[in-house]
Amino acid sequence: MLYNNETDYEKELFFHSILKSVIIVAILWVAFLLNDIFGLHWNDYGMHPRKPEGLLGIITMPFLHGDISHIFSNSIPLLILLFSIFYFFQKKASLILIMTWFVVGVLTWVIGTEGVHIGASGIVYALAFFLVTISVIKQETKLMAYSLIIIFLYGSIVWGFFPQLFPDRHISWEGHLAGAITGTILAFFYRREGPVKKVYFEEEEEEDVEEDVEEMQEEG
Repeated sequence: MLYNNETDYEKELFFHSILKSVIIVAILWVAFLLNDIFGLHWNDYGMHPRKPEGLLGIITMPFLHGDISHIFSNSIPLLILLFSIFYFFQKKASLILIMTWFVVGVLTWVIGTEGVHIGASGIVYALAFFLVTISVIKQETKLMAYSLIIIFLYGSIVWGFFPQLFPDRHISWEGHLAGAITGTILAFFYRREGPVKKVYFEEEEEEDVEEDVEEMQEEG
């Protein structure tokens, strides 16, 4: 599709990034509401670490949530982080999300403790660590600014690695750790994708002109 100017392209990209993010989060809510309203017991099909039947959880885990507060706490950060992936890495966004989904699931299956692991928090951690890590690697202004907002809003997610701080809740710290590892690794893997840091040469050009003038004066 051709755009009249860069502003039109940015507006279109912004709109589509939001739309795709909303659709994905909406799918999670539809799955939760169907399960909750009709008592379908889908949560039994969550992640069962190191059990063959638990491999299905690699696909199903992000769709399943324990209660309304659980899915709500994942929905807002997931919406914001999904937007960043679709906006900054539009060419590879789908692949990044698929890789994130799969690797988080596999790592959780390997390192998870006995029980049923459910929820999309592993993906939230993966996308957050991906965004922050790749912004540090690339040093691109807009990407770094967005990652700073993420740190400001959700920097407290680091406490999710310490379930003993929340004795009244069953927190899958293994899923959080799997997400952090996945996001960091994928950031290095996709470091050449997305926005590129602009390089300015004005100062070097001015210095070159000054050197040329000095050389001419010496020759004169």
